[in-house]
Amino acid sequence: MEPAAWREGVPLIGDDQVYVMKRGTVYHGSWCQAVADRWASAPRGLLVAMLAEVGARTPCRECAQLVKAARATARDRHTRSGLAQQPTPADWVVPLRVVGLAHGVLFLAAGAEHRGRLRETAVEPATPLYVGGQRDGMLVRLDAGRAEPLLVVQMDPRATFRDGPYQARLRQPLQRSASKPFAVAHIERAQEA
Repeated sequence: MEPAAWREGVPLIGDDQVYVMKRGTVYHGSWCQAVADRWASAPRGLLVAMLAEVGARTPCRECAQLVKAARATARDRHTRSGLAQQPTPADWVVPLRVVGLAHGVLFLAAGAEHRGRLRETAVEPATPLYVGGQRDGMLVRLDAGRAEPLLVVQMDPRATFRDGPYQARLRQPLQRSASKPFAVAHIERAQEA
């Protein structure tokens, strides 16, 4: 799969993406020494995959330590900066608008005043899109590398697309995503004014 971004010719992974080698039994959640060595010696042997698709591979120990240290640093910075206060109820909802639909994939964007909140939000597996109380799709990823961050939703093939306003309901993240203060609980149709 295509990496979330490239920097100076190096593939960068996004939310729920990992590095894997063509042959091997581990996956890498960060740019560790093993990934750097593979990139230096045989870049074609380094692949980017979705975390949900790695199968029986186990996490790299060095990557796990790097991620654990980064989360601890982020939590400390978050606490020291005074951002650890409880968010207000308005912070838990992000209004969205439809910016595209192609091949069963729905693209939703937030207004300029909510883009920062969207960048502080993690996307976790099995996040649903609800329309009229039914699950009409599944949130695939948050493309935050753009000037206008997009939520990418895979629509259920049986669902009928409905244009109009949507909203993301937020919650506190699961432990593995704790480096960000929010996670998407679900996406739903917003009440039209």
